[in-house]
Parts: sequence; C-alpha cells; structure tokens
Amino acid sequence: MGKRIDVFCTLEIKDIFVSALRNYTEVAFPEGSADCVLVAREALFDALTEFESEYAKNQDHHASYNKRLRAMIKEGIRLHYQLAAADRGHECPQECALMLEVADGIAHTDEELAAARMADQAS
Repeated sequence: MGKRIDVFCTLEIKDIFVSALRNYTEVAFPEGSADCVLVAREALFDALTEFESEYAKNQDHHASYNKRLRAMIKEGIRLHYQLAAADRGHECPQECALMLEVADGIAHTDEELAAARMADQAS
C-alpha cells in the first residue's frame, strides 16, 4: 500500500466522512490547547480541506489522505457514531462499520449506506 489511502465514495458518504472528522478534530484538539495539540488540529483541518478539494476536482468521486492519519480518522468515525447514538438513543453499528471500511479505502454506495441504516434500525 502506498503512502496515501484512496477513498472512493458518493457525495453523501463523503459528507458523513468529512463531518465526522471535523467534529472529532474540534473535540480531540480544542482551540486554546498546548502548541502540539494545535499543530495536530491544524494538520487535520488541512488534510480535510485537501481531501474535499481533491474530491471536488475528481469526476470519479474519490480523494485520498495520508495513511499516517488513518488511526485518527477511524477514531473520528467511531466518535461520530458514539455521539450520534447518544443523541438518537440507539447505536448504528452497521453504518459505523461501513464508514470504517470507507476510511480503509473500500468503496461503498448510497444503497449500501441505506441498507446499513435499515439494518441498524431493525436491531
């Protein structure tokens, strides 16, 4: 595997991916923290901006990120679904698992996302 992970996804999945990571960055690396935390915060925000820009330029709906960020990205997705479960009153393990696969570079469709949501609602 190269130094970057390619993420092929629909617009809806990309929006969840980016939103989860923005929220994670805000929670895990708050403003006013120590300098090393602020450096990590800015690096994540820069990576997200680059990801969104690359996604917008590619007609085949993909973008990439540095694989060194994979652990933080996956943690951001997990946190997103933990917070969503607290808000909604139920967990979404299937949707979370799908998004974690997206972070690993496994492509998914909106239909697969909808199926994961239905499975979560049924459980």
